[in-house]
Amino acid sequence: MRSITAPSAHRRALARRVVEKLAQRTDLRATLLAGSAALGISDEHSDIDLLNFYEVLPDHAAFDAALSEVGAQVKGQISPPGPEGFVARYDIDGVELQTGGELIAFIERRLERIYAGNVDWVDAKAAMGLQEGIAIYGDDLIARWKERAAYPESLRRREVERNLGIFPIWRIDDHLAARDAELFRRQMLVEGAFRVVAVLAAINRMYFSTFQFKRAGAFFEQLAIKPERLAERIDVVANADPSTAADELRRLVDETRSIVKAEMPDMDVDAPWQPPLEK
Repeated sequence: MRSITAPSAHRRALARRVVEKLAQRTDLRATLLAGSAALGISDEHSDIDLLNFYEVLPDHAAFDAALSEVGAQVKGQISPPGPEGFVARYDIDGVELQTGGELIAFIERRLERIYAGNVDWVDAKAAMGLQEGIAIYGDDLIARWKERAAYPESLRRREVERNLGIFPIWRIDDHLAARDAELFRRQMLVEGAFRVVAVLAAINRMYFSTFQFKRAGAFFEQLAIKPERLAERIDVVANADPSTAADELRRLVDETRSIVKAEMPDMDVDAPWQPPLEK
């Protein structure tokens, strides 16, 4: 069993304290602990991400009152009460707690979209959180949701097709360098790096979103199929001078296309670049 950090253990204990009270005061069906505390890698600055699921949403004032009984004080709203849920920020023993209530029907609809491969960045982040999270309450329900959130083949193909057309910045690097196009050069380099990661994530059937992409090194380590020294080389693309970065991106793109050709032989690996789609 992987060891966890002391701040993670503390945050898990706080989460259990909160959930025990919510189970007493509301009709709680299930709770998922997500984020760094679930992964066991929290530090002293990490917050607690706690998702509570209900057949019918509890009264918001009653929810806050239950948290107040365990010493959690409201700091501000993240998502005001609506028909599908609510989320707020609390302070508990000097640790930020982000929690609220969400309808089971809402996550069920999200899981249906995931199964169909119709996943935007919000659904991808939710699927990542569900797969990485740990059940604090309602273990059987959370386990069923985790199973349903398995990466679908339809999404794998869609994400490879959508991201494999990478702008060949290396072909016009000299031209751009002479025309004061530094922002565009860096934009295409970073976009290219993200597209490489998106393709590799899909090949490995791992959910990925560019939004708040954190713990990149740990993510790359989980990819079983990838170019050698992926983390180091992505760092070069993101941070080296543009010409060096462009050369590295070219090599990564060539290797990634070779991987796609081996894993998905019917895929067109020479797809032209297309602007990012609105999601």
